[in-house]
Amino acid sequence: MTSTNATSELHEILGQRLEGGGTWAWAYVDVSGNVEDPRRQAALKLRAVEGALRDQGASADVVDLVAGEFEQEPGVPSPVTRYVLLHDGEIVLSEVLPGVLHGSETVGVGAVPDLVPLVAHRPMDLSVLVVQVGREGGTFRTYRLGHAPHAASLDEQSVLGRSDTLHKAKSVPGSRQPHWQQHTEEIWKQTSGEVAAAVEDVVRRIRPGLIAVAGDPRAQELFVQTLSSEARALVTTVPVDPRADDASKQAFVEHVEIALARVIATRRHDLEDLLRTHVGRGDNLAVTGVGSVVSALQQAQGAVVALDAVAVGDRTLLALAGAPWVATAPEQAGGTPVIGAVPAVCALVRAAVLTDAELVLVNAASLPGGVAAAALLRWPVGPAVPA
Repeated sequence: MTSTNATSELHEILGQRLEGGGTWAWAYVDVSGNVEDPRRQAALKLRAVEGALRDQGASADVVDLVAGEFEQEPGVPSPVTRYVLLHDGEIVLSEVLPGVLHGSETVGVGAVPDLVPLVAHRPMDLSVLVVQVGREGGTFRTYRLGHAPHAASLDEQSVLGRSDTLHKAKSVPGSRQPHWQQHTEEIWKQTSGEVAAAVEDVVRRIRPGLIAVAGDPRAQELFVQTLSSEARALVTTVPVDPRADDASKQAFVEHVEIALARVIATRRHDLEDLLRTHVGRGDNLAVTGVGSVVSALQQAQGAVVALDAVAVGDRTLLALAGAPWVATAPEQAGGTPVIGAVPAVCALVRAAVLTDAELVLVNAASLPGGVAAAALLRWPVGPAVPA
């Protein structure tokens, strides 16, 4: 599996906007419609967002732009959240994020945006291939973790095999019944192989992190057996047909969500284990603590940054208008203009994006020493200088 962190996508989308100054405005709010009197609740929430923006100094135009985005229907089932980001009065991002809130709702105006919600919903740039198989063939479509399903990703691809003999053998006596059973099984296997070949082609192109297979149990078995070992390692089989009824569809969604959570948890666990290993060895390939992580980011030395946004708390850091992007004090800025003192978590995420560091949100209790931040390094830090 090939996957990248959300910071790569954010760097591509935001680009030079993050490097300089200007004013950002953002809103991250639950817009689920599965509540009592949804229209009234939506109106109250929108009013609260508008009030929070005005209280923090947003212009009327900015408030109207944000409100316009929140007035649009999400277009996906609840639970669902929306994240809107503006820079200097221009909409940069307006994202529908499937799933429940990751953390608290946040509405703000400032010199550096709060990008944590996007990282929380998209901890990995990971694609999911959903395959539906049966005796007659199969269909498949692709989704991306943390992204609302757009029309392009919903274009279902189909592979249909021979159907002239794909029927159950009649339960009547006769010498040809075993022949028909064998013939049907062979056609079924051939069809499964054709579906698998089409899926393998997609796997090579998009490198998904998960392949969810649903449908007829025997068809699932034949399909999975035909896949390569690399693709088979990504498979989770779902013991329901999502097309049967709403309950089956919901069971399918829950199964895939659990499988995805395992993929993400494995990545997070591997990182935490690697941090503990390097810290335990003392090989200078990992640092712990906000100050040490800032130093690593200043040198573009951080390969992976592990961060507990809650544990960082209300501490502030200096956001800089150029490299080294972040500092704990003015003397660390190295002559680079200071944009301003901003929430530390916002400054750290910004610096991670600008230095192409992978960012993983974790619980501080899982990091060495229970620190709020730690980092794996691209190269080791030097030995301590004697006093």
